[in-house]
Amino acid sequence: MTNQTDATLSFFDYGDHTIKVMCSMSNGKEQVYVDEQLVSEKRSFRYHSTHQFELDGKKAEIRVKVASIFKGPYYIEFSVDGKAVDSDEWDLARMLAHLKQLRQQQPLWQRLGVYFMFGLLGGACGALIGYSLAIWFKG
Repeated sequence: MTNQTDATLSFFDYGDHTIKVMCSMSNGKEQVYVDEQLVSEKRSFRYHSTHQFELDGKKAEIRVKVASIFKGPYYIEFSVDGKAVDSDEWDLARMLAHLKQLRQQQPLWQRLGVYFMFGLLGGACGALIGYSLAIWFKG
């Protein structure tokens, strides 16, 4: 499943079904679930993509449109048999609010662990670069 900290998440109801659409802003991964079952998945870095699947014997479609990759808005449209059922829109302000909410839900120890790992990685890279430069200039 896509990392929810960088994904838009939209839900649509149709009859007794719940359709969940997840679109990652960082890696272009799009997933469509019907009643928690994955029915379509793809990576798309285009400005629009389409997911087609069958729902109660009818042709259903999710269309994802992106006005701007960096600031949105993202439009997610749900239709059945060519007729629009519902849509959702994610703009930059809504995406940032969603990310802030998800970060607040993450326990403090997990956030500190991530910062610690980035610190270790940065320190190791710095040491490697420093060692390489010292060897190179020493000649």
